Amino acid sequence: MARMPGDWAWDAVRAEVAYRQDELRKAGRGAAAARRRRWGRAVPEPRIPEQRAGEYDAGGPEVLRRAS
Repeated sequence: MARMPGDWAWDAVRAEVAYRQDELRKAGRGAAAARRRRWGRAVPEPRIPEQRAGEYDAGGPEVLRRAS
């Protein structure tokens, strides 16, 4: 989609980007610092708790053999 002269949506997006960059500059952080912080923390792997023995225990292979 080509940009049309006087396209208000394009102008609004450009104004918003300029405003946010100016706010980051006034806060003492560049746009690159904000982008870097987003991926800086490692996402922890989900931990799946071990099932306790006897709790919801199906009985193992013996039960499967009896059912079939």
